Amino acid sequence: MTDQATNALLAVGLGTLVAIVLLVPVAAYQYRLDGKLEASDLAILLSGAVYGLALWTYTLLPVPPAGEYDCKGRQLDPLGSLAAIDLAAPATLLRDPAFLQIALNVLLFVPLGYFVRQILGRGVVVAAVLGLGTSLLIETTQLTGVWNIYDCPYRLFDVDDLMVNTLGAVGGSLLSAIFVRRREQAEPLPTRITFGRRLVGMLSDVLFVVISGALAALAYRGWCYWTDAVVDRDVQTWLQFGVPFLVETASVLAVGRTVGEHVVSVRAVARRPRLVLLSRAVKLATGIGPLFVLALLGGWWAAALLPSYVVVTVVAAWRSAEHRGLSHQLAHMDLRIAAEEAFDDDDPTAGVTSGA
Repeated sequence: MTDQATNALLAVGLGTLVAIVLLVPVAAYQYRLDGKLEASDLAILLSGAVYGLALWTYTLLPVPPAGEYDCKGRQLDPLGSLAAIDLAAPATLLRDPAFLQIALNVLLFVPLGYFVRQILGRGVVVAAVLGLGTSLLIETTQLTGVWNIYDCPYRLFDVDDLMVNTLGAVGGSLLSAIFVRRREQAEPLPTRITFGRRLVGMLSDVLFVVISGALAALAYRGWCYWTDAVVDRDVQTWLQFGVPFLVETASVLAVGRTVGEHVVSVRAVARRPRLVLLSRAVKLATGIGPLFVLALLGGWWAAALLPSYVVVTVVAAWRSAEHRGLSHQLAHMDLRIAAEEAFDDDDPTAGVTSGA
């Protein structure tokens, strides 16, 4: 496999992981901005993450082993790279390495100009500034041997890259103006909770458990390393699942919402206000609680029950009235969009969600 193919695979693989991690904050932002998370939002998230990793892989990788590389010089003559292009034979430009190098550097930054307009809503000037700044960061990293990790640069510093990369970002911004539509006026926020919104909330809960649990386990291992203590696998497991469980439990009992429901801006309201604490306890015991119990118990039977319980939970949210799901039905709770704080909580029908 060539270095370019390896770089592409790394960008796609690592970019996908970054997109998954960023799904929670992106979903939280979108549901508060538009009240929905569309396929186009997910496509921009994934492509943006992959592109960001591609900038890293294609400009710094492969990293050479220590002592097995040649020191590269500097090209400080503005437009000096153009002198290497054989303009006497235009028909061979597509096979000219010097021309291809410049063309690919331009193309590498075209997506940046697009993302600046699509995500930030900014035009050519901001695209040019960010393009120049990003290119300068990359070139400085190359010039310093990855900030003095290497004794000397293993890639050529070329001042022309600053110009052609900025040109690419500007070109991407101009081209994107054709395809990116301006938001003329704010659209009314949805008043009904869809199954997609519920599904994103559940997925956000899963991601929160995985990420926060991993951080808790990593912190425990770091503490053991710092204090020369022996890593206790049982303690690590309890921390990995116990910390997210405590956060989820506190959230459900205090405000009736899981972390994922906070993300998608959904709240659960007890039909009987006087029994709100009981409703929240039932929601916890029949919702996210069993997932933690099965994960902590372990064993083959728990491993078999866990995916089955997940499937039942998802199907119940899909098929139940107003997508309330199993736990909300058993807890006698209705779902409302959290932005509808103006509704009178004493009216059990106010803001009740429905539809797909």
